[in-house]
Amino acid sequence: YPHSRGEFGVVIFSKYPIRADGRLDRPGYPEWIRLMSRWVEIDVNGTAVELVGVHLARPFYPVLHEHDVTTLTQFVLTRKLPVSVAGDFNMTPWTDQLKRFTYVSGLGRFNTFHFTWPMRWRRFRFVPLVAIDNVFASPHFAKIATMGAPRLGSDHRAIIADIALAAPSQP
Repeated sequence: YPHSRGEFGVVIFSKYPIRADGRLDRPGYPEWIRLMSRWVEIDVNGTAVELVGVHLARPFYPVLHEHDVTTLTQFVLTRKLPVSVAGDFNMTPWTDQLKRFTYVSGLGRFNTFHFTWPMRWRRFRFVPLVAIDNVFASPHFAKIATMGAPRLGSDHRAIIADIALAAPSQP
């Protein structure tokens, strides 16, 4: 991937040129926990698309987690381009918060059944039991396939989502 944004926390890699980028921060927090989300606008063969990578607060910080979900929802609602949002939502598919995010944002959820956490704790390996990492996309995208990635050293299992821009409707 010749194009990227970010050095730690949330990093986005792209095969396509990055036109613009930004981040959503948690105001007033130290640097190690400040970054909530990073976004890029890329040029996919002449079509502008936005990719948003997220790492929302853990659910045992309920006030911060709710703030993150609200901030992300409001951000997604301002997007005008085709958008895909992916990362560690720290919410399982059956939580009211994730259902509400899905409904209010209007995004389609492309991962429900690939369990992603925990992959390890310290030096102990586990079989993941819950799906807290998700891939969402606006109606501009069609899902081709999703799968869990092999172990990559993280305590989360990555989700590989093969999605494509849907053909524009003809008048």
